[in-house]
Order: sequence, then structure tokens, then C-alpha cells
Amino acid sequence: RTFESAGDAGGVGQVQHLLGTLAAQQGDYPRAVESYEASLAIRKHLDDKAGMAGLLSNLGVVAEYRGDFRAARDYHEQALELRRQLDDRRAVGVSMTNVGAIAVLEHEYDEARRCFEEAMRLNREVGDAWMVAISDNNLGNATRGLGDFPAARHHYAESLRAYREYDDKWALAFLVEDIGQLAAMTGQPERAFELVGASDTLREEIGTPRAPGLEEELEAQLAPARAGFGDAAAAEARARGQALTLPDVFELALRACEAGPA
Repeated sequence: RTFESAGDAGGVGQVQHLLGTLAAQQGDYPRAVESYEASLAIRKHLDDKAGMAGLLSNLGVVAEYRGDFRAARDYHEQALELRRQLDDRRAVGVSMTNVGAIAVLEHEYDEARRCFEEAMRLNREVGDAWMVAISDNNLGNATRGLGDFPAARHHYAESLRAYREYDDKWALAFLVEDIGQLAAMTGQPERAFELVGASDTLREEIGTPRAPGLEEELEAQLAPARAGFGDAAAAEARARGQALTLPDVFELALRACEAGPA
């Protein structure tokens, strides 16, 4: 209201952007879209291409969380084009990561690996160690999907070691889930459900529930392991994982990354 009374369109746009991010983190996706679209309209009026790209990227993430992968890809590709025009290597790396994440969800793993490899190169060029760790996580997902489990273990372990240096439970929750899926695919069902339980607790601690689209994808990936392990055993393992301390979560995840059954 203060920005509006001062005629500061940029300030209004920034507030709407922040409100959208808060709503998205809380799982209120309709409100997130409303706020992001309001901010995007202002950025377009101001011809702020960097701001437009950021909002398109955020709208893509919300579409992904809602399970609309086609819309998510469209938003992320629009953001990527704007960022290439601006020659912003850091931001291009972010967009390549986002496009790759959608490719994983669409099971287009070769495309995903290419996107993540370009993102990794750009992140290293600009010296962004945190995004390098994200890239390792993502390359683990792509190589896991391609059935290259040794490569997936390597990338996940590299990401875990880097995450020890950061207090970022949001990123760790995703990584632990991803390693849980690898464990499920490589004959480690008990660890798989313990890791998913650990991710449940991380998400609860930061107030970020698993998005419906991602929950559905996770359950689909775990279904074969659950069928062989049993519903009761899976529930017990998940409960044990929910009770783990953070150091124990790191240790469990690293053990799952060690060479095991394929």
C-alpha cells in the first residue's frame, strides 16, 4: 500500500513477487500464481527483462509443483530465452537446471543430462559452489533415470558433501528424497523409506510440504519397492527415518550412495 501511494510500480511488483514466493513455499499455489502474474505484468510494463525472466521461472516452478509439466516447460523456456538475450550466465544456468528438472519428470533423461551438464559448466564458470552442488544432485537424477547407478551415486555423494557446508534444509529434503529413490531402485527398500521419512521431517521443520505433483511422482517411483517390502515394513522404516537427527540423515544418505545391489 505504501508503494502504491508513492506511485512506485517497481516496489509494488517486488512486493507481489515476495508474496508469491511465500505462498508457493506454503503450498498455496493459486495465490502464488496470482501474485507472480501481477508482478509479471508490472515487469513487462517496465520492460524489465531480468525481472520478467525471474517471474516466468517462478511460475514454471509452481506449474511443476501442480503437476502441469507442459506449462512448466513453456515458462522455463521463455525465461531461458530472456536470460540468453541478457547474457546472464548465472541465470542461464538456473534456467537450464529448471528445464532439465522438467525433462526428468517427463522421463527425458538424455535431455535432462545435457541441460544439467550445461548448468554445471556455467555454475563452475561463475564460481557458484551452492549451484554446483545442486547440479550434482540433478545429474544424479538424470543418470539414475538412465540406469547409470554408479554415476548417480557419485553425483549424489558429491552433493551431500557440499550440503554439509550449507544450512539449507529445503535443498537437502529434495536430495534425500532423490537418494531414497535410488535406494529403492537398487535393492535397498529399508533405506529408501527411511530416507523418505527423513525428508518428511525436514519439510515439516521448514514448513514446505511436498507438492502434489512431486508426491505423486515419488510414490510411483517407490511403488515397486513397497510391493516387495510390504506396506507395514515400509511404514515402520519411514517412521524411523522421521525420527533421525540431521547428522544421522547425512550418514544414512551417504551409506545409500555407496556401491550396493543394482
